[in-house]
Amino acid sequence: MMTKIGGGGSGSCGGLVEYLEKEQAGLWFGQHREQLAGHEVVAEIDPNKRNLGREDTKYYQVILAPSQAELAHIGADPQKLQAFTRATMEQYAQNFGKGIESKDLVWFAKIEHSRSFDHTDRAVQLGEQQKGVAKRGDQTHIHVIVSRTENLRAYTEGKKNELHERKNPYHLSPLTNHKATTKGPVVGGFERNSFSQRAEQTFDQAFTYERSLTESFRFLHCMKYGDEQAKGEMQRQAAEQAQKRAQRHEPSQRVEMYPQPGKTPENEFTDDLRASLNKAYQQKDVNDLGAALASAQAERERQRVAQEQQAEEARKQALEATKLAEQQKMAQQQQRLPQKIEQKPENSPRISRGLGL
Repeated sequence: MMTKIGGGGSGSCGGLVEYLEKEQAGLWFGQHREQLAGHEVVAEIDPNKRNLGREDTKYYQVILAPSQAELAHIGADPQKLQAFTRATMEQYAQNFGKGIESKDLVWFAKIEHSRSFDHTDRAVQLGEQQKGVAKRGDQTHIHVIVSRTENLRAYTEGKKNELHERKNPYHLSPLTNHKATTKGPVVGGFERNSFSQRAEQTFDQAFTYERSLTESFRFLHCMKYGDEQAKGEMQRQAAEQAQKRAQRHEPSQRVEMYPQPGKTPENEFTDDLRASLNKAYQQKDVNDLGAALASAQAERERQRVAQEQQAEEARKQALEATKLAEQQKMAQQQQRLPQKIEQKPENSPRISRGLGL
């Protein structure tokens, strides 16, 4: 899961909205609304500002990019991605430490399905890939545009009903350097690392996703910023987890491959197809027979791809476990080397040769 927060702009969000409609116009959604047009998004976010200077940032962009393994786990289902986005924006609001919820924000999101290499990609920086080339595989991700100012309608209604006594609405910057501040003019803050971990946990809990340590934010952050001791400990934990998973999954895969006599993927496909066609025929919907056939074939193909991806993931984890175990063994051997003092002439005891030495 890749979570990225960037500054939006000091003017209208219209340009960003227009850019994000490059794949398909419309289909924006918010906390309680769906099927919104781009101009409706602009009309909601642009006026939602108060006490901000001309050059101050008016909105931010949050990008939620599940990995291909995560997308395969949920079948890249748009409804599940929308539910995940709404739950994550609840975490976004709570992360400010001001007691607010997603309903106190003004945000709208859009799902995209393709991505291209740009200057921030390591492959482009190393000259291994050209900028602008489409990335392979399922690249589905979500763009969220969120206003810096809290929901002015909710703020005004709350003040009218004496739910708060704040003179001004909150200005919410996820790029602030404050983190859980309790004193001074700024109370609260935004801990970006915590938000990334919360987004992962939201996905895992919502869809019962069994995340390996090596694909967690904690592991990747440690490998990039941690010291050697922390990296070694994290690799040890990852190797231990991968070994346990490999031992647990391999027997089950052999047993569950064909749990019933004569049960094969080809038979499963035939059974699914027959059931779909029979249902369409019983409903006297002759025109829908072709659609039922296409639907059954598409579902079977999706299941086949998911199974192949799961098998490939298990194979990678097993290889990774072996590699990490070898690295750990080599590190332990290197740690023992300094304890052995090589017996060189200069390190040998000095022997008197009758010179009074």
